[in-house]
Amino acid sequence: MSTLLIDIGNSRLKWAISPNNDDLHSDFIDQGVSMNDSPNQLAQFNQLSKNQTIEKIICSSVISEDRTLVLEKHLKTIIPQASWFQINGTSAIKDLGSQYDQPQQLGTDRRAMAIGAHQMFPGKNILVISAGTATTIDLITPNHHMGGWIFPGMELMAKTLNLNTAQLPKVSTDQERSLLVIGTNTNDAIYQGILASHLGAISIAQEYAKSQKIKLDLMIVTGGSAKIISALLKNFSSSALVHHEEQMVLKGLLAWGKIGLNHE
Repeated sequence: MSTLLIDIGNSRLKWAISPNNDDLHSDFIDQGVSMNDSPNQLAQFNQLSKNQTIEKIICSSVISEDRTLVLEKHLKTIIPQASWFQINGTSAIKDLGSQYDQPQQLGTDRRAMAIGAHQMFPGKNILVISAGTATTIDLITPNHHMGGWIFPGMELMAKTLNLNTAQLPKVSTDQERSLLVIGTNTNDAIYQGILASHLGAISIAQEYAKSQKIKLDLMIVTGGSAKIISALLKNFSSSALVHHEEQMVLKGLLAWGKIGLNHE
């Protein structure tokens, strides 16, 4: 039997099928990605209607309840034998505590990544860095999700500068360059500024952990800009290992499934 894992983000919908005994450190074989507002968003799942082995659907969604419900109803129609589970901010809270004032308000993608990091690397102090539409940094200890930081992602920073200034150009952040240098033209100054802001935020997170007497063992980097951020971090000295994980939210959903799909 197998599980359909779905990560509905702000910009993209990602999914994968995993055997129930799948290793959290293994790559998914069957997976797909689409833009979140794509007209083919629902149709891409129709191929799964013939897969009778799917017994569970585990979903993380950061979009509206109404839009998520449309997908849920479609999947229940084409995969009627599968049970639907949707992660929230208090999922598996007995396994991994939360320092959030109101844990239910934590983004489901961040909760999934926290559970995944906790299960994949037990006993470790971890920074989980998700570089997507928004960039998030979360501090995970062996017992708790301590909290984190949220700020605009690389592409959103570039777009905001272009839209809210008279003359600054729209700079592509989809570049191979991950060496932090000083900008000697406007385009490079913007791109390097975006890199510097991300590296600075991560450095502050590292310093915060140190101030709390938490020795970081690992930094997990995921999201659309993960390759750039991972390379950037590896170019600067750090006592913590940098691990690039392509599908951290999906791995977190799988981890949640392995520990019982409980919310409390």
